[in-house]
Amino acid sequence: MRRYYGIEILRLLTSLSVLLYHYRLFFAPQNPYSAFNFSEDKIKLPFYSLLEIFYNYGFYGVHVFYTISGFIFSYVYLSTDEKIGLKVFFINRFARLYPLHFATLIIVTILLFVNLFINNSFQVNPFHFDNFYHFILQLFFISAWGFDSGVSFNAPIWSVSIEIGIYILFFFLLAQLKKFKLWLAISLSFIFLSLDKLGLSDYTLFLECARLFFSGIIVYYITKDVKFNNLLFLVPLILIFLSFYGNFKTFLFCPALLLFFVLLENKIKKDIAKTFFKISGNLTYALYLLHYPIILSIIIIQEKFNLPGKIFLNTYFFFAFLSFLIIAAYFCFKLFEKPLNKKIRKIFLKKR
Repeated sequence: MRRYYGIEILRLLTSLSVLLYHYRLFFAPQNPYSAFNFSEDKIKLPFYSLLEIFYNYGFYGVHVFYTISGFIFSYVYLSTDEKIGLKVFFINRFARLYPLHFATLIIVTILLFVNLFINNSFQVNPFHFDNFYHFILQLFFISAWGFDSGVSFNAPIWSVSIEIGIYILFFFLLAQLKKFKLWLAISLSFIFLSLDKLGLSDYTLFLECARLFFSGIIVYYITKDVKFNNLLFLVPLILIFLSFYGNFKTFLFCPALLLFFVLLENKIKKDIAKTFFKISGNLTYALYLLHYPIILSIIIIQEKFNLPGKIFLNTYFFFAFLSFLIIAAYFCFKLFEKPLNKKIRKIFLKKR
């Protein structure tokens, strides 16, 4: 199946943006063992003048990723006439997402008990709800379905939990999306917007993420049969500029950015670039799920050995942290995610 190499690098950038935003977890109040505070000391962060937008607004990487998911799912499931059964759809999603989620959930739980043993506190992040009830929600991948009190355990997984709900909606709309295509995607986006405007606060997060996902579907249908022309780059660039005009417009920025990288596909010709972007895209899920356990480990070590908080401001530490995380993500995908994905699909989707 074809890869969109431009999207692969965008996936990496979204993961790194969230990672840099979460780098502030090394600071109080997210880190109760730190004497620093992000709001007061942020300009001391490594390369702050260059990375300021990511340190402050990197969480928008999650929004962009929802849009990417909508595009990718459209390409995989809407570009074929083959009928996809619920079992195949579910197993494919389970095999890709659940193994690493489960592994990191167990790792974070163990780390919390380690912290209890050596630092006399089970809770590390005071804003988390790390208890048995929320562990069960995490176990069933429904930690952000409205049953929770807030984030818990491996906190970044909340976005994937919501995405699973959107996947379910997408599956049951597959036949209609194939029939009505772009018009249904646009109509659903307006429906989600209307429901959000009604003030359904309990569902706001899901409605926002669903709109972003379906905006990715809209981008897919718009670009599917368009013949490439360099002038087309003006469209996403103008839209990105307009998204910053006045109040920041998330639902304009995200699909516009996606559109830019989809168009960039026609500029990626060299095999070495394609290989690099492919490997980069493979790192995204591991980067996203591994960075918090690694941060948590460092915070626990900091308290145990009374390390100064200023170590997190050190550029050598910054590079070591990023390098270790990227290497860990690479081997996690190669030795854990990919083999387990294949094994699960082979077991449950084998022909009888």
